[in-house]
Amino acid sequence: MKKSFLLIALIISIFTFNAYSQKRGTITVNASYKGIIEGYDHMNKTVVFVDGVKVGETSKQLQSKPNSCKVSVPRGKHDLRIINMAYYEGSWEEHTIANEYSLDALYEGPVNLKKKLTVNLVFDIEKEITEAKLK
Repeated sequence: MKKSFLLIALIISIFTFNAYSQKRGTITVNASYKGIIEGYDHMNKTVVFVDGVKVGETSKQLQSKPNSCKVSVPRGKHDLRIINMAYYEGSWEEHTIANEYSLDALYEGPVNLKKKLTVNLVFDIEKEITEAKLK
């Protein structure tokens, strides 16, 4: 009986160890705005989703100040979505054309995370584009 219990405990611990030892990578997101119109420097934050799950967000601050965050996720292929949120009239909303902003302040796309990935986003209000550079 003791041998059976010991064997089961050993098998469970091996599977648990393998689950926790999966290699992880880091995604760094740097977000900034250009062309901010006077009087429209909204409080904002940028939120990071991996495979549809929120994994992190930047601090809350004015659009005129660059912001960043780092998240740790398993290595491999993922769907990445990074969206800027604006604080407007007491609530957070996506900074998108659908919400009557001048541009979609977001990045969406597949990534293959090895060890590190840096996503540099520039939301250019004057040109009404989001510039994304992945490295």
